[in-house]
Amino acid sequence: MIQWVNGQPSTEIAVSDRGLQFGDGCFTTGHVSSRVLLDRDAHLLRLQNTCQRLAIAEVDWAGLAQTLDLACQHSQGEQVLKVIITRGQGGRGYSPQGCTTPTVIVSLHPFPAHYRQWQQDGITLKTTSVQLGASPLAGLKHLNRLEQVLLKQALTETAADDLVVTDMFGHVVETTASNIFWRYDDVVYTPSLQYAGVAGLMRDKIIAVMEGVVDVQCQTVSAGETALFQAEEVFICNTLMKVVPVTGINHTPFKTHALTRVLQQRLNAC
Repeated sequence: MIQWVNGQPSTEIAVSDRGLQFGDGCFTTGHVSSRVLLDRDAHLLRLQNTCQRLAIAEVDWAGLAQTLDLACQHSQGEQVLKVIITRGQGGRGYSPQGCTTPTVIVSLHPFPAHYRQWQQDGITLKTTSVQLGASPLAGLKHLNRLEQVLLKQALTETAADDLVVTDMFGHVVETTASNIFWRYDDVVYTPSLQYAGVAGLMRDKIIAVMEGVVDVQCQTVSAGETALFQAEEVFICNTLMKVVPVTGINHTPFKTHALTRVLQQRLNAC
């Protein structure tokens, strides 16, 4: 792993940093290919919008852009680039008063090789009793990820590739690290993320592609797991894996992946 902290090569942060103390910050994860961060502007906009929602001020966005360019120049082949922004150093208590200098961490990581296989062969999902709590921060990619840690732990106890995750009301939200879509006839559904979950950049791209190119209607809904079992086709997505077909959930198989393949072609051409 190669890492920069506030624009300088480093692998250390202060123990008083609020990202460590309270998970006070946000992040984004991008795909670097041929020394280019794909969807660079969208990642920066996501960070800016989230920092605004969290009232994290005085981020050096020009400096971050320079560090992103530097990181891409250090990349080799396909890699993962992660940006973390915390509120910076603070005192023992929760109050953010006096925190005026955010910490910005940029790091490069190996690309998950199995995602290519997932794109071709598809994956299996399993339902779980671990649920996401309702939050006023729904949709944001903030640093409080303990729920996802517990979900990944639950995943190790199954033979599935990923889990279908619901909120405390029983509504389908996402998987452990990706957004989810399902199709019935010519309507495609995806969770509204009103109470929980992350509004992924690839999710936005897929919705835009379906609205502009593919002859289907896309709706955001609040629906239980039964809707997935009634679907004809299910797929998941995130910035790194792009679009991945789901071949089965629990004991329910899905043999049709026509729309998934169309979306894969369209997004590979973007």
